[in-house]
Amino acid sequence: MIIDIHAHTSNHPMWNLHTESATIEELERLAAKHGIGKIVLMATYFPLKRSGLANRELLKRIEGKPLFQMFGSLDAANNLEQGIAELNELARLGQIAGIKLYPGYQNFDPSSPAVFPIYELAGQLNLPVMFHGGELHGCCPREQRDTGQLRCGFDYCRLLDLEHLARPRQMAGAFWQFPKVKFVVSHLANDYFEELRSVMSEFSNVFTDISGQFVSGSHEDTPHYRKLIVAEIQRFLALKNGHRRVMFGTDFPIQSYADSLDLVYSLGLNRETEDAILFRNAEFLLDRSTEDNQ
Repeated sequence: MIIDIHAHTSNHPMWNLHTESATIEELERLAAKHGIGKIVLMATYFPLKRSGLANRELLKRIEGKPLFQMFGSLDAANNLEQGIAELNELARLGQIAGIKLYPGYQNFDPSSPAVFPIYELAGQLNLPVMFHGGELHGCCPREQRDTGQLRCGFDYCRLLDLEHLARPRQMAGAFWQFPKVKFVVSHLANDYFEELRSVMSEFSNVFTDISGQFVSGSHEDTPHYRKLIVAEIQRFLALKNGHRRVMFGTDFPIQSYADSLDLVYSLGLNRETEDAILFRNAEFLLDRSTEDNQ
């Protein structure tokens, strides 16, 4: 059973992506086509982008659909206490499988004691915590950012100054303070690969996923770049217990299921390691009865 540990859904039409639809129905169709047994969807709170998909709305969309689980989220910068209370309630009801945080997109320091209550809750309920790791992507095309004509109404994209908050080293204080919490730095922290490998070498409770390495079908999606990504993944697998801490993910609709599976199959792995990436590591991460003692 393949587990996609990192995907998104939207009811809005997709533009300039490999798919025109990212609805729940489209995800169900793709799961059947590609043999995906579980898709973990991310709630999103993007106050700087003035967008997002809140916890309870996402729960409504996946209600009664066993293919899906979800990671809840919150507006950590503006509504921390209220958000933690909601996550606590949803977790105790068994409605979320983890917590997704967006430090750069929300402008908060992931290692600040101010947000430690999130990790304390995760530790109490044995919930994994996933960070958006690496490059931040603005909601406007580059030409709009360059001319200051932004959809948000500001004359400057504030995300340009916040990428340091999404770097693995910025998260290390959380990993050190909460060694029993299973953390995921998503997207291989692209393009801070080596920085993430250094952090993962120090902290055995840190995982990553291969999602969102490129926009499928875009100018950046070339055979040469895919080879570079495959080589980076192999370096992660070479870490101590690395083969137990890298997970399959898509960041759908950014990266297609076909392309994401191709990354795994291009690694030339034995069956045991391939299965670990495709589903066993995610099963371990999602198992709330276990602790990360790898």
